[in-house]
Amino acid sequence: MSVRIQFDSPHSFYTNLDFITGRVILSLTQDETVSAIIVKLEGESRSQLMRPSINPNQQYNRRDQRNAVANENHKILYKVSQVFPSLNPSTGTSLGLAYTLRAGQHEYPFRMKIPFNNGCCNPQAQQMGPGSGFGGLGLGGLQQMQYRHVKKTLPPSLTGFPGEAEIRYYVKVTVQRPSLFKENRRSAIGFKFLPIEPPRPPPTTNEAYARRPFGFTAGLAGHAKKTSMFRKNPTPLSDTAPKGEIDARLPSPAILTCNEPIPLRLIARKVNESAENVFLTSLSVHLFGFTEVRAQDVSRTETSTWVLMSMNGLSIQIGNPSDPVRTETIIDNSLWNAIPLPNTIAPSFETCNLSRKYELEARVGLGYGVIGEIQPQIITLPLRFQIEIYSGISPPPALLSAMASTAPTTMQNRPTLPTRPGVGVPHVPTQPVPAPDPLYPPQLGTPGAAAVEDAPPSYEDAMADEISPADGPRREYSGVTDVNAPSMDEKGGAAPRYSTIGGVPPRGGGNGGGGRGAII
Repeated sequence: MSVRIQFDSPHSFYTNLDFITGRVILSLTQDETVSAIIVKLEGESRSQLMRPSINPNQQYNRRDQRNAVANENHKILYKVSQVFPSLNPSTGTSLGLAYTLRAGQHEYPFRMKIPFNNGCCNPQAQQMGPGSGFGGLGLGGLQQMQYRHVKKTLPPSLTGFPGEAEIRYYVKVTVQRPSLFKENRRSAIGFKFLPIEPPRPPPTTNEAYARRPFGFTAGLAGHAKKTSMFRKNPTPLSDTAPKGEIDARLPSPAILTCNEPIPLRLIARKVNESAENVFLTSLSVHLFGFTEVRAQDVSRTETSTWVLMSMNGLSIQIGNPSDPVRTETIIDNSLWNAIPLPNTIAPSFETCNLSRKYELEARVGLGYGVIGEIQPQIITLPLRFQIEIYSGISPPPALLSAMASTAPTTMQNRPTLPTRPGVGVPHVPTQPVPAPDPLYPPQLGTPGAAAVEDAPPSYEDAMADEISPADGPRREYSGVTDVNAPSMDEKGGAAPRYSTIGGVPPRGGGNGGGGRGAII
């Protein structure tokens, strides 16, 4: 017996509201008895970290070594469909207990829709999720209830942190066999996922900017001596070197789009009178991604860097010495306006145990002098923004209309009932909730348990039942090296990383240099 999954018209990646359709192909060399064929649409967000050691020379026993590794596995997506046998519409159960299939090839189609939000934040759904066991009281559901959960849009597929963090999506099929002496047959196939971007704010003329002043010092570099009779004497410079400001600007709010150029503007402002020119000598743009990995009571921040562009040896004149003070000169954006973001960059996201944030930094190198004779005095100005990156997959117009017509009703919007003083009712003091054991955190819904954080007004799965998938251009995404590679819990995985030691900031999580963004 062999079983495999084949997608119908597979996409380079899938998104919210997409239907994943395909066939389960079961090949039998002889007659076989099966009880059911189950197809599951799953998504997992895994994290694993080593707790910091207080005494590195201390010897640990086997139990301490197990406790030294903190891990979380969130079932962010879990949908089940039975393709054989067909369910009884009245009872919702199978029409029989066991069926004999003849030798040959059998095909069973399936069709499943990807929702909007993660499903691990629903305690009731997790009780009947993977490993639920009898009565929904299995270890899998109870483990999910002990984690901290947030209700957010499904995160994108993510790898690149071996043994530490990953987000994977896949379709799994299980051929259940009624015999205790014959194991079930399983097969799985992975796919890439990129979420629909959240509703964008209406466009405005506001801009987020990072600004840095600069000023050259006259007389630092003396004139070179004439070494040849054919060499031109250096032009004498004035006693007043140029001063000014450099602005880097992005539309506000600062949102970049996957696989699209950066809408960056560089503006130079003159603040004093000087007879020399200012030149752009170098320009580089860097993107920093900060991935926060959380596992139970420990966390770690990993830093990724992308060099979007880097140019040196430039001699582009900025403005003119005859320009009046406070004149602004816009630097030609043809240097960077045709360079898109790499397709390895995932959009910004936040889920229960992983999150990704971005910062953009433009490093501007300036020099001064006269045309053809730039002085060796070079100033490099770092200009950094905190930004968000969207996937570029626009939501369907019907979805935006449904959101506009649906008024959110949350507990915060409901008026609180006034307290009425009771007559003859004794006052019962509340008992303080003791701090839980870190190794045995309380379950959701019990005193002291971590609360489920509600998402801000966003997409809801209920309003998307009748909405068709997103229709529009889809860009390339290579955030996963191999969708069918072994997961972290399988053999051959890398060793987990150590978390941040208390009192030491996470690596790469600092704010970096000055020139921070603002809004104008």
